Amino acid sequence: MPHLSWLDRLNLSEEQRQQLREAAEPLEMVLERKWASESEAFQAASLHYNCPVVSLRRYQPDPETVRLLSEQQARRVRSVPLFRVGNRLYLAVSDPENLQSQDFVAQLTGMVIEPVLALGKDIDEALNRSMITDERSSQALEAMTAGVVGETRTVQQLAVIEDRDVPTVKMVDHIITQAIRLGASDLHLEAFPHKILLRYRIDGQLREFPAPPKPVYAAIVSRIKITSSLDIAERRLPQDGRASMMVDDKKYDLRVSIIPNVHGEGIVIRILNPTAVSMDLTALGFERDILERYQRILARPHGVVLVTGPTGSGKSTTLYATLNQISGIAKKIITLEDPVEYQLANITQIQIQPEIGYTYAQGLRAILRHDPDVVLAGDIRDLESAQIAIRAALTGHQMFSTLHTNDAPQAVTRLLDMGIPFYQLQAALNGILAQRLVRRLCPRCRRPDESGLEALLDLGLRADQETFAPVGCPECNGIGYRGRVAVHELLDFTPSLRRLRGDQINAEDIAHQAATEGAFFTMGDSLRRKVLSGTTSVSEAMALLHVD
Repeated sequence: MPHLSWLDRLNLSEEQRQQLREAAEPLEMVLERKWASESEAFQAASLHYNCPVVSLRRYQPDPETVRLLSEQQARRVRSVPLFRVGNRLYLAVSDPENLQSQDFVAQLTGMVIEPVLALGKDIDEALNRSMITDERSSQALEAMTAGVVGETRTVQQLAVIEDRDVPTVKMVDHIITQAIRLGASDLHLEAFPHKILLRYRIDGQLREFPAPPKPVYAAIVSRIKITSSLDIAERRLPQDGRASMMVDDKKYDLRVSIIPNVHGEGIVIRILNPTAVSMDLTALGFERDILERYQRILARPHGVVLVTGPTGSGKSTTLYATLNQISGIAKKIITLEDPVEYQLANITQIQIQPEIGYTYAQGLRAILRHDPDVVLAGDIRDLESAQIAIRAALTGHQMFSTLHTNDAPQAVTRLLDMGIPFYQLQAALNGILAQRLVRRLCPRCRRPDESGLEALLDLGLRADQETFAPVGCPECNGIGYRGRVAVHELLDFTPSLRRLRGDQINAEDIAHQAATEGAFFTMGDSLRRKVLSGTTSVSEAMALLHVD
């Protein structure tokens, strides 16, 4: 590498600098010998070369863009096409100053090249992983298919296979590993008449990826069943199982659901990463005033706190962080979940088993005999579980649970509809938190939004207020969003709400009364604040409002 001035930005000794001057891959040497962190080294190199950086270990190039170069062409220039924006091709390179290689790719594709700095070894690994094209593609596919089909004759043997080079094992590991590295929450495999559909749910959105061939699908299903302790011979009934997998020195828990359909069995795998769950309420996207009010609710020694929202809205994460805040050696905390997603220190966690009659209601009755201070019931699903939860709160316990309603005030009317008398809610209910997730704008590439005035007005914003829109860059896989953040609605069940008459108990009256005394924070207000702070976009906020 001819120019090493970027090393001046790092705190290196003269001896280290001399070694780097003689190195073929100075950036890799810096990282291998831990002379600087990856972020420090990448930032220094990025500033020198005036281009973005990407970690190809955590980034999955767009499959269609990858095919712009053959394997031979990509290896010749040691580059990986990442994604396209208009006529611009973002190309991962180890040496951004090698203009000859960039010109070669520009001539091949007819596109303007935007170099993106990556480690040379990561480029090589990405080429080995992704660049299976042209003649090699068909040959590899045929060999893989033949190998897997051969395994199906003795599929029971897959239970004891540890060799990661066995075709079926390798294929399943690749599918799951890719999902994990892309930050997917769920993996979907579905069979259709002439193909297999593979999709990952990333930041709440399903995205399609290259799928395995149809002839090997039966072996893939069998392998997943075996690793999840399911019955490989059962193809008529739904099955649920669990497994775990180590990826990049981290353990991931997998919840597997298999359901038969017309063309075969469909598979959904929920990916649980214990290290990715924040146990700190302050890191969950709460606005300061909402968080302060929520913490005042938590400080009350007994009563019910409900968290509402659809499946996948982060309710469990919020409740785990809540328990973590109030936990301590002086409090006995017991949870009842279906299933237990993450294990918490110093907290007794119990999983219900409806198939043997161990329901939420049964579990709650048993828990109350174990002298708890705090109880978490994963869900209030019927009158019996609601009654037990209310009774627990009335007997001096802190009670947390979830409920499926569109907003916080509707949770009150939902409990009334179940058959809970209002006088019990008056005495037991402390607060209700409604929650949704929106995609977070990539801070690296977001740009000022030029949305029309109508969208701003619909969201309750003025035309002169600055907002931001997604663009797409290597850091966010060209999507414009990276990660998700919660938006909240909080209803503090204040003394004035407890004094409402029975004929005033409807969602509108509850919301109005709470709002007049500053005890109701709406989701719309939370959304507007996140839009104005540049956390999310107008379009993302409007999509949520329209859904609701």
